[in-house]
Amino acid sequence: MSSNDSSGVTELEVRRRQRFNAEASTKLIEATVDMLRESSLDALAVSEVAARAGVPPATAEQLFSCTDELVVETCLRRIRGVALSTAATHGSLTRVAEQLSHMMLVVSEEPAIASACAAVFLDSGPTADRAREQIGLEIHRLIASAVGPGSWPEVIATLELVFSGALIQAAAGTMTFQRAAERVETAVDLILEGVPRR
Repeated sequence: MSSNDSSGVTELEVRRRQRFNAEASTKLIEATVDMLRESSLDALAVSEVAARAGVPPATAEQLFSCTDELVVETCLRRIRGVALSTAATHGSLTRVAEQLSHMMLVVSEEPAIASACAAVFLDSGPTADRAREQIGLEIHRLIASAVGPGSWPEVIATLELVFSGALIQAAAGTMTFQRAAERVETAVDLILEGVPRR
């Protein structure tokens, strides 16, 4: 067999493994959602999620070393599913408020997931640090797309803090997600009304 043939087989195996891992990840995420609807985060174990998903335990542990990583990936997939707001060159009060409210209500569709994600987000350690970084980047991406180009970075950063704070309070049960969405809309009005653009 030529070196080219050998290389081709290797690439094929790599693609098969990547596809297998992607499918396994999706099954594990779906099982995580189902199990969190039935029990708390503390009762979750990667091995049990793997059994529920029909994924080999070794594969599950290779993809997700702990349940916190499963929860973070579940949250990220939901946030990434929110469409970017690119309807106008510059953001408007209405468009920004609608984008943030939509993000809030997407999360509210699965209160158990939101609660588990908030618990990980507020925890300490490497997984929590990665969660804050990755989720923060997704929130920034969505807010920046709604506000539009030319906005002050400080305005975007303030909106991120408002949204994250409201989301955590709602996930912790101190207010409903609907109420949190309404407060975010009020904050958008206060922050963006009369703010100059660069």
